[in-house]
Amino acid sequence: MGGYQQKGEKPLRNYKNRKRYITVGFRVSPEQRDELYKRIHLTGRSIQDYMLQSGLSQQIVVVGNERLRRRIIERLEVLEPKLNEIAKGHSDDENVLTELRTIYEITKTWE
Repeated sequence: MGGYQQKGEKPLRNYKNRKRYITVGFRVSPEQRDELYKRIHLTGRSIQDYMLQSGLSQQIVVVGNERLRRRIIERLEVLEPKLNEIAKGHSDDENVLTELRTIYEITKTWE
């Protein structure tokens, strides 16, 4: 991760040449903040890199309910035509496969 480079007056871009201009924030207690910063410090990573890796790579346990099940089914119905195109060899949309992998990982940990 990381690898940001400023090129003159051009916007800041990461190693995949994408702009990052979205800010994500959340509230924590002082104790949670201290524990989080200790962990970040021990990794030697920046806060941003730690949070991205932790949030995108760690397994979470999902408490399934009817509302979540319906949302997943609705999303799969949207993805179905795209998956058919991939199966026919007419497309190789990596975003669809990534989303499908995420849905699979969520349902695999369902309680």
